[in-house]
Amino acid sequence: MRLHHAFSWILQILMAVAFFAAASDILLGDPEAVRTFQELGMEPVGRYLIGGLEVAAAFLLLTPFSIALGSLLSWGLMTGALIAHLTRLGFAGDQLGTALLALTLWIASVAILYLRRDQIEFVRCMFECSPGHPGHHRKLW
Repeated sequence: MRLHHAFSWILQILMAVAFFAAASDILLGDPEAVRTFQELGMEPVGRYLIGGLEVAAAFLLLTPFSIALGSLLSWGLMTGALIAHLTRLGFAGDQLGTALLALTLWIASVAILYLRRDQIEFVRCMFECSPGHPGHHRKLW
């Protein structure tokens, strides 16, 4: 196994553990999670949706053929979490810890996307294709 794939697996496992832990709090109705989603105006449907997507991201990150897809989903979830902190939740008290975790997972998602860029053509092209690159004008879908 190449070194970058070993590093990717370490990140994937750590992210999956974090997503499973967060999703369990979200899906089991932890009072802090409920309060957070109430502040966002997403309780209860949004809480269940986000919790389910976090479980899906964790499984995708642990499945060899879907790592890049799981990382892309993780990136999207953490982008949403960071936007929620910037616009509604803020960074005071416990929110600072969750915002830092979201930022850490966001960075890890980008790292995995880069390391696994060969799994999804448009991701590979995001990192490697320049306007003069032969693959730049190819259809991505």
